[in-house]
Amino acid sequence: MKQVILFAAFIGVTSQIPARTKPEPANYHYFISTEIGDAQEMLTEIMNVVGLKANFELKEAKVANFEAIILHRKRYILYNPSFINWINKETHDKWANLALLAHEVGHHLNGHTIKRSGSRPALELEADEFAGFVLHKLGASLEQAQEVMKYIANNKASKTHPARNSRMRAIQNGWSKGANPDAVITTAKN
Repeated sequence: MKQVILFAAFIGVTSQIPARTKPEPANYHYFISTEIGDAQEMLTEIMNVVGLKANFELKEAKVANFEAIILHRKRYILYNPSFINWINKETHDKWANLALLAHEVGHHLNGHTIKRSGSRPALELEADEFAGFVLHKLGASLEQAQEVMKYIANNKASKTHPARNSRMRAIQNGWSKGANPDAVITTAKN
């Protein structure tokens, strides 16, 4: 049901968004492709920053955008190529998809997918903070790290996701930790 609602919201938003005339940055075309290799390269960049090997697989799927999940005892990050194209066209840079992918990595590394409790505001904020940390380490400005929330987060909180301003604060907290050379981002305790 959540996916149906998100997909309907995605269709509604994309049909009402006017075309932008913002010039494309030099690195835009590298990230516009939805080939699995490009998504895999983004995942590799994220994992290199945290110094871990990915113990999950990227897989194209019929999901709203990105989703961290465990299926048949295997960890996945599922992604929708149409959504990737849409967010790339809107933001004209690589940071939005990197933020979303890092957010999903954060769900896996913080143990959220093991709990199988679904989306909850506190878990979403932890994943957003992780994404902010990673994006700083990858060279994003705070504004670039937060930009995606202007497109995907609602002004008001729901049962599953916090309000946009809370999510942007969580990204800012993670980004600030990333700016501190002695900072360590914490993940789930076993």
